[in-house]
Amino acid sequence: MRQIIIAIFMMLGSQVNAEVLMHCGSSKGQAYIFNHPVFNSEPSGWHKDGINNGRIILTKDGDNWDILFGDTVGSSGYRSDGATVILLAWTDEFIRIGAFANNYSDVYNFNLKEQSVVWTSNKSGPLMGKAAVYLSSCR
Repeated sequence: MRQIIIAIFMMLGSQVNAEVLMHCGSSKGQAYIFNHPVFNSEPSGWHKDGINNGRIILTKDGDNWDILFGDTVGSSGYRSDGATVILLAWTDEFIRIGAFANNYSDVYNFNLKEQSVVWTSNKSGPLMGKAAVYLSSCR
């Protein structure tokens, strides 16, 4: 498993000495998907949503935070995507990280005590708009 994490760091251009704080799996949740004439011709509304076989990896390298993510299609990270990644809160029990780019705002609430992450995603295109909340187990 360590080799996989190192490979992900190398693919994303991150430093291998970054500390992995949480490693989470698949996410399940609900999304409110907005109507779009090409990508969602149904009326706007709530839908089950998630990332099967997914992973979320919280890393810290000095003062730099990042969240690496992937699924069966591929892997990426917020910093390599050009997003601004900000530590929003850090206590003995929680770490809250925000990732902000032109067309999305994602906020991750890592629960260190329960080994889980609840995260929200707000996307505004170019393909479709949606607001969603997800839950994932971590280790």
